Amino acid sequence: MKLYIIRSACSLAAHILVREAGLNIDLVKVDLATKKLADGTPYSDIVPKGQVSAMTLENGELLTENIAVLAYLSSLAPEHNFMGTPGSMESFRVLEWLSFVSTEMHKQIYWTTFNTEAPRPYKAYLRTLLHKRFDTLARQLEKQDFIATGSFTAADAYLTWALHLAGLLGETVTAWPALEAYRTRMFARSAVVQALAFEAAD
Repeated sequence: MKLYIIRSACSLAAHILVREAGLNIDLVKVDLATKKLADGTPYSDIVPKGQVSAMTLENGELLTENIAVLAYLSSLAPEHNFMGTPGSMESFRVLEWLSFVSTEMHKQIYWTTFNTEAPRPYKAYLRTLLHKRFDTLARQLEKQDFIATGSFTAADAYLTWALHLAGLLGETVTAWPALEAYRTRMFARSAVVQALAFEAAD
C-alpha cells in the first residue's frame, strides 16, 4: 500500500496516523510545485483528482479524500480505536470533530487562504473566522485532553495538521491556553515529530 503525501498538506494527518499505528505503508512524496513523484511520474496519472490525501490500496484500488483515508487507516489498526467503537457515541464524536476540522477550518479557511486567486480582503476576513474556530476548540479542550474522546483519535491527527498549518500562516494559539497546551502535547508525540521531520527532509 502507498500513501501519497505533500509536505504540510492535509495528508500529514494520515501520515501521523500511519506512524501512530506503526503501519507498514509506503510513504510516497509528491512535489507540490511539479505535481510529480520523485521518479517523474505525474501525480495525476495515479490520482486523477490531483490532490491528497490519497492511497493506493493492496488490491490496487485508489482511495481519496482525507476523512475516508483516515477511516481506512484506522480500520487497519483497530486496537488503537482511532475512530471509536463502531456505533458508539465515541465514534460519532470522532466524526463530529473530523467534520469540524474538514468543513470549518480546512475547506472554509485554509483552502481559500492558500488560493493565490482569492481576494485579499476575503482572506483577511477568514483569519477572523479562524480565531472563532480556536474559541470553539479551546472550549472543548478545557474539558478533556483530546479533541473527541479520552484518547488519541483520527480527529486529533487532523487537528494537529490544522494547527501546524496555522503556524505556517503565522498564527499562534497562545491566547487560548487549553488549545496551546493541546498543541504542545500533540507536537511532542513521537509520531508527529517523525512525520514532520520526514516531510521536511529532501
